[in-house]
Amino acid sequence: MASELARSSKERGRDDEKVLGRILAFSDGVFAIAILLLLIDIRLPADTTVVNSGSALIELWPKYLAVLLSFVVIGLYWSAHVRLFREIIRYDQNLIWLNLLFLLFIVVIPFSTSVLSLHLFQLSGIIYATAMACAGYMHTVLRIYAGSNHRLISKRLSPLYIRRGIIFSLFAPVGFTVSIGIAFINALAAMVFWVIIFIVHFIFQRRVKPQEL
Repeated sequence: MASELARSSKERGRDDEKVLGRILAFSDGVFAIAILLLLIDIRLPADTTVVNSGSALIELWPKYLAVLLSFVVIGLYWSAHVRLFREIIRYDQNLIWLNLLFLLFIVVIPFSTSVLSLHLFQLSGIIYATAMACAGYMHTVLRIYAGSNHRLISKRLSPLYIRRGIIFSLFAPVGFTVSIGIAFINALAAMVFWVIIFIVHFIFQRRVKPQEL
């Protein structure tokens, strides 16, 4: 009886590992497509000639900046997503659907980036910040769901570590939410604030380590 239970537990473990691998692989593909869509949006105007190509390239600076910002954001969210799924050891249907909802907000980022790069004004800044904040909040929801009472996360991780991960995951979306108010005043100031968010988020993300339990 004990051997059958052990074998059944091992089989469930292998099944969980296989499905989690597929979830992560699918998510990685979505992240890659989102980054590709960012780059596709950068192109010279149709009437560009050899004579005016230099000035045309310079005039694209808002696109360069917007794409760079979004590339960094997607990279940070991808890194946080990989870290979360390294901690998750089981799955359920709710996790799958919550992850899909998170990915939905990730694929919205290229659209909001395109709006921002074409028109750097209050509304475009608000749209961009809202898209980024929604993606961040959904990642926090994923972390809360998986970590609540160690529902899907390894028990080797302490409740303190799980709480710290949730708090740090809120830093970026809360920052983007604050920037919505800044965008109402000045879109360029909001963009500077986003750069500050990236820097601080990167520093804090590196400080959350399972070894610190």
